[in-house]
Amino acid sequence: MLASSVLPPVIAESVWPHFVTALDLFQGVAQRDVRKIASLCTEKWFSRRVTIFREGESADSLYVLKKGMVRLISLSDQGRETILHILKPDEVFGELLLSEEKRAFTAIAAEDSLVTIISQESFVELLSSVPTVALNFIRLLSKRLATVERGLAEFSHTWSYHRLAKVLLQLSDKYGQEVPGGTVINVRLTHEDLANLIGTSRETVTTQLSKFTRMGFLKRESRHFIVARSKLSDFIRTEELRLKNLTFSQTTIPPGEL
Repeated sequence: MLASSVLPPVIAESVWPHFVTALDLFQGVAQRDVRKIASLCTEKWFSRRVTIFREGESADSLYVLKKGMVRLISLSDQGRETILHILKPDEVFGELLLSEEKRAFTAIAAEDSLVTIISQESFVELLSSVPTVALNFIRLLSKRLATVERGLAEFSHTWSYHRLAKVLLQLSDKYGQEVPGGTVINVRLTHEDLANLIGTSRETVTTQLSKFTRMGFLKRESRHFIVARSKLSDFIRTEELRLKNLTFSQTTIPPGEL
């Protein structure tokens, strides 16, 4: 169940390191503890579009995605949906079960998905009996908090087209497959999905995607985007430098005012 797929001998690089992976969580665990960890887990299949848990429900379990894809979403008071993350196998979700009594977001299977589940009671037992897991968990949550705070600062200081470019690049890094025309993102994404990921309107995303297409940054074949990663990376670097210079010029005091 757990020993072969969640506790491999090496740690894979995570594209979005603020999200905890099972590889990170169980790094350095002694072989004698593997069987104990496996005994605390159960597995469950969720069909496509089935809700795994809802915002506001009791936070009573930790989850590890083994197969498939899961979307974490949040709904505003006005009913607007925001996609917080698109999970791939090995990623952990619901990890705030020790600090939040209620779920802060909703998890939905984006396709048929197999999930490993550890109840809150079992996870507390695991943390108390396997110190390596407890230390990894504290370290990873601290790292995630720092990354989220940086992301919030960046989000508030960038334009939507810049956020869209970064999300496309992140998705191509995480789900991409190299093809002759670039990197195809092996996730079916609508304009609405991308709008929900970056916090803007579908119309804005449609306009910006059209501009990116004209600029040679991406194209769409069937239901998938193909990204020119090097061109998009150069664009992001140029925009970050421009925004940095703009911020500096706005905060510099003119000589006549000294």
